[in-house]
Amino acid sequence: MPQNSPTTTLEQFTVWDIARAAAAKFDGQWSTEPGPWWVSSKVEDTAGHSFTVGVDDEGILYVCPEGYVFDRNTAFMYRLTKEGGLAMAAEAVADAIRKLLPLT
Repeated sequence: MPQNSPTTTLEQFTVWDIARAAAAKFDGQWSTEPGPWWVSSKVEDTAGHSFTVGVDDEGILYVCPEGYVFDRNTAFMYRLTKEGGLAMAAEAVADAIRKLLPLT
């Protein structure tokens, strides 16, 4: 398993970078796996809760429970800017997971 995505820099990062930074905000029992082309990632804990983090066709970051078909009604969605950076994106994903966790 790679430790960094191919484009990780201070100004550029992938969805997997965001997912890993979000997972680090939890108790350490969370792991991530990159998806194809680094535009999605799976985030899961040891209790079996699993979420998909991705980017839709319009470049909007989303978080939805694993197993749900992604649509705009079942996901938390964020339009993030480059200025927000990795920390803001990771906090948005972690916040979405916290809100979705009781539903999984």
